[in-house]
Amino acid sequence: MTKEEKKKIIRENQDKSLNELKTIIKSNLQKGEREKFTFDELMQLITEINQEREKDIQKVSSNKSKNIREIEGEER
Repeated sequence: MTKEEKKKIIRENQDKSLNELKTIIKSNLQKGEREKFTFDELMQLITEINQEREKDIQKVSSNKSKNIREIEGEER
């Protein structure tokens, strides 16, 4: 299972507890990977998802500000 697949599971089950998320991911892993997957890895994936969301929010905010400036310039 790839990192992106794990992130997708987290996004789709964001209403679940951390332990439930870890169990869901582990149940989708093969036996060798299952034993290696740790709580720290889960937290790292969640941190990456949050950083990606923050970048998306900043992009939208900067685009909104740019559009507002253009509209205000046209009104003058």
